[in-house]
Amino acid sequence: MMLKQENLKKAVFNNYNLNNYNQSSMKGVLLLSYGSIYNIDDVERYYKHILKGKELSKELLEELKEKYIKIGGKSPLNEISFSIANKLQLLLNRNYPNLYKVYLGFKHINPYIEEIVKKMEDDNIKEAVAIILSPYYSNYNIKDYFERAKSDKINFKYIYGYHLNEYLIKGFKENIEKVLKKNKIEITDKVLFLFSFHSLPYKVLEQNDIYVIQIKEIVEKLVKEVGIINYEIGYQSIPSYAKEKWLGPDIIKIIENINSKIETIISCPIGFINDHLEVLYDIDILLKEEVLKKGINFYRIELLNDSDIFIKCLESLIIKDY
Repeated sequence: MMLKQENLKKAVFNNYNLNNYNQSSMKGVLLLSYGSIYNIDDVERYYKHILKGKELSKELLEELKEKYIKIGGKSPLNEISFSIANKLQLLLNRNYPNLYKVYLGFKHINPYIEEIVKKMEDDNIKEAVAIILSPYYSNYNIKDYFERAKSDKINFKYIYGYHLNEYLIKGFKENIEKVLKKNKIEITDKVLFLFSFHSLPYKVLEQNDIYVIQIKEIVEKLVKEVGIINYEIGYQSIPSYAKEKWLGPDIIKIIENINSKIETIISCPIGFINDHLEVLYDIDILLKEEVLKKGINFYRIELLNDSDIFIKCLESLIIKDY
């Protein structure tokens, strides 16, 4: 069970009395996340930050608020992120006492990455590793995290993707198998596994970005490990305000054109680690609705969230070369 959000913040940022240790010997671990709203009143400032100060139209603002209302009026992403940071700190405390201090910064809402880097400087952290809570690297959207996490006083090491980490693969595999076992589903060609990832502007292909390569690699790995027969790779969550062409096929389009022999769809949104709007609305509401209209059974795998195996994944990244 996750702690309440305010308690999580205190646990993450006050778990050490730094005066009791040799501060210069402590290593920082900076977890980076996109962030989301804490409540419905945050929608406007949150998306205004995403749009780099551009005002939202009244129609877009209402559209976004309506989506959040349908998933409970907020996103669980921040709370899950704080829980991840807290659990990682506890694991590192147990295995490497007094060596690591974990921090968490968000890209588009407080606590902002830049603010947390300043706190790390104030805590006299000299060396740190920065890890994004997404295993896929792209110059389009991930590089900016590391640009924000820079300091003249801290020697940062940046983790550029970890999509084939053994614990990550094991976690996704276990969650796929859990759905199969719980619902007594046998893998046949009538069962379609729909792997989905956040779409990006189509220009990433023209720029030889590794995002799509990583997607292909992790899907092929899981297909082989689980023994999947029939699967599709799709993209989702293209912003309604997007003007340019984005990566496809869109998952809704895949359903619209689905083979008539398909009886069951298992949604595998492994492009994401945490539950948030793009999963709880785009998958659990929009996609599910389209699938059920076709008379097809629908199931979604659990995401890794703050599970022990994802915490182990992060620990393995930290200790590998750090």
